[in-house]
Amino acid sequence: MRPILEIDGDTYKSVAVSQEAPTMPVGSTELRPHRMAVGLYDLVGNKIALRKSVELDVAGAKTVVSELAGEKVADLLVINDRDLSYAKVRFDDRSIATLKAHLGKIDDSLTRALCWSAAWDMLRDAEISAADFIDIALAGLPGEDDIATVTIIANQLVTAVEIYSHPTRRDSARLKVGNAYEAMVRSAKAGSDHQLQYARNFTSFASSAEHNDLIRELLDGKLAGLKVDADLRWTFVTALAERGLMDKAALSAELLKDNTLTGQLAHATCLAALPNAEAKAETWKSLTTAEISTSLREAQIAGFQRALHRPLLAAYVDPYFDLLMDTWGKKSYEVASKFATALYPTFITTQETLDKTIKWLDTTGKDGQAGLRRLVSEGRDALDRALKAQARDK
Repeated sequence: MRPILEIDGDTYKSVAVSQEAPTMPVGSTELRPHRMAVGLYDLVGNKIALRKSVELDVAGAKTVVSELAGEKVADLLVINDRDLSYAKVRFDDRSIATLKAHLGKIDDSLTRALCWSAAWDMLRDAEISAADFIDIALAGLPGEDDIATVTIIANQLVTAVEIYSHPTRRDSARLKVGNAYEAMVRSAKAGSDHQLQYARNFTSFASSAEHNDLIRELLDGKLAGLKVDADLRWTFVTALAERGLMDKAALSAELLKDNTLTGQLAHATCLAALPNAEAKAETWKSLTTAEISTSLREAQIAGFQRALHRPLLAAYVDPYFDLLMDTWGKKSYEVASKFATALYPTFITTQETLDKTIKWLDTTGKDGQAGLRRLVSEGRDALDRALKAQARDK
């Protein structure tokens, strides 16, 4: 669903809702009837508030919202206002500009959630750039009071920066988000859930000497109100190890402080996260030849697959495809499916990786079991989506 607007000066000459057929299944032409509302929101002082909402039945390719003709152009126009129907919705350019600057000023939590969700969906479909989404997220995140939303947006920001940003803009995007998180960490209420979540999420974007210093401050318990338990401590230690700021000796010292099963697994993640070829080779060998527990496998994969280590991970694209059939045939379903999904070269988001995936599906894996082909096809589809998003972000 997307708006079709005719504007005359500062008023709407006409407002209509365009409905497009779903992209899946391919070739679908079905248009469903929807009962929904179209809302007009304005920036008033320091708030974005609802001015008018019109409820109507949307059917067919185009439905005119006659009640909005003659209304002043809104700062934000929301299709499916109040979330009355299940539909993918889009924003017009003016609304996107408003969200980039003022998302956090939307009073109503449901409307904010709708805007968050629609913006994310537009990014995934390459209808806005990663840079646009990052601006939208950073406009709303500091004032978002729902901790679940804060967590979700943090995960989406990781994907926006590391997967959907164009390679030439990725480093600057990471720095921008890292700076924003640093500010939120330092300004959050001491002892609050938000302070804890900001501190944890900050480590995903740290990309400057100042950021690294803050990680050390957090690890040392120097931020008032932040309780650094064993789990959070390992989060900070992993971030330092990933950036080459802790060596094996330092990690061994950390293990002595928490030599529990959880600590041992976290230590394994840290060893796999060290930014050198030796660490990656040792981890790959363990994952592909050793008989290890499920929990250790997951810990090692978490350390091995680090977005900051793209140059090191590029060496494992071909070995991944070389081992797929053999792994699927000789290992348990749990081990083989984890290999196929978790070790897919997600962070090597290049056309070359996509071509190799397609080639495997068309040749070596052509007669592979349906379950394996499905998992690899899902990786292909995600990579294809990422490349389209990156192209939009140029």
